[in-house]
Amino acid sequence: MKQIERYILRRMASLTFWSLTAATLLVMTTQVLIRVDVLTTTGQAFGAFMMLAGTLVPSVVSIVAPFALLIGVGQVLSGMNADSELVVIEAAGVRPVTVLKPVLVLSVAVSILVLLVANFVEPWSNRKLYDVLAQAQSDLFSVAVRSGTFMQLEDGLYVQVNEKLPGGVLGGIFLSDTRTKGTEAIYYAKSGVIKSNGDTDILFLMDGELQQRDLSNDQISIVTFTSYALDMAAFVPAGGSSARRPKEQPTSYLLNPPKDDYFFKEVPFLFKEELVQRFASWMYPLAFGLISFTFLGKARSNRHEQFQNGAIVAGLALTARGFGFYSGDEAGTNVVMELLSYAVPAGFIVVFGLLALTGKSLTIPRAWARFNERMLETINSRVVRWRGGSSGGQSA
Repeated sequence: MKQIERYILRRMASLTFWSLTAATLLVMTTQVLIRVDVLTTTGQAFGAFMMLAGTLVPSVVSIVAPFALLIGVGQVLSGMNADSELVVIEAAGVRPVTVLKPVLVLSVAVSILVLLVANFVEPWSNRKLYDVLAQAQSDLFSVAVRSGTFMQLEDGLYVQVNEKLPGGVLGGIFLSDTRTKGTEAIYYAKSGVIKSNGDTDILFLMDGELQQRDLSNDQISIVTFTSYALDMAAFVPAGGSSARRPKEQPTSYLLNPPKDDYFFKEVPFLFKEELVQRFASWMYPLAFGLISFTFLGKARSNRHEQFQNGAIVAGLALTARGFGFYSGDEAGTNVVMELLSYAVPAGFIVVFGLLALTGKSLTIPRAWARFNERMLETINSRVVRWRGGSSGGQSA
């Protein structure tokens, strides 16, 4: 790379890194606070908090990395325009590809990072995350015994335990599970005990019944059991194939899941949703980089025009990623949304990639720019008059 290209790449990479770091810490903090009640209620050690925070980093990085790149590329290009660096570059006869090349290098690097994290690091971290929460949920049964009230293990999952019997046996266990859309399950057992099976904690329920209600038609099925095992990590029937959630499974497992996998039998659409998220999310950094270059990669003499172009870039990026989240959630049950999950970011890459390679740039219409300027000037003048009037009134 030429010296000017290395200079631009270094500035963009530095700002992208710090934006990614700040955004990751902010989002990770909010996610930790959502789950911290379980840890504090059960008196978990400080190491459990750190493990919880660490396991959340990969999933947060996959989400915020495209936006960190958008900030890094967009801010550097806007700064170069404000400092007349883009004007000097163009006046020197340098081709637009000189500015495009660092954008492409950084965008491709971030896209590869997101692809690797989503398919290799994030599934592993999700397994660790649920192991930490499963251990906390095991301890929460003891808290439920002491309190004698309903305790929330996670959204849609509640437990009540009447008493603790000799030998660590729990008496009078009640579980309510409404996590699966369209169904409601209620477990009641006269007694139960938590035992470790390797790295997995299993809740064995004895002498009870399971009531399942289909919310679509209110049909209820009742199963009486003498012994029933629940995997504490996911609170699904233990035994047989793995009860790990699709988010915890490696990509190779999702592509060819065993037929007796609990989630594959009960909610197979979750597998397709997870695969769409893993194979579509990596395209957004590249799309955002090309969008930023197309609108901000040329010298602009009008400062308001550059600001408004930046607003358009942010609007396009938020719209594209917001639709990506929506289509990804619907991909499991809607083939059209599954196709659009890939087609939308790919379309942005193709359209804005062709514009960038052909040296064409986009900007807001001049009439729109002038209208916006007049609006801003009008608002500014009214604010100035209002402040002046307020100051005069106070002085009087």
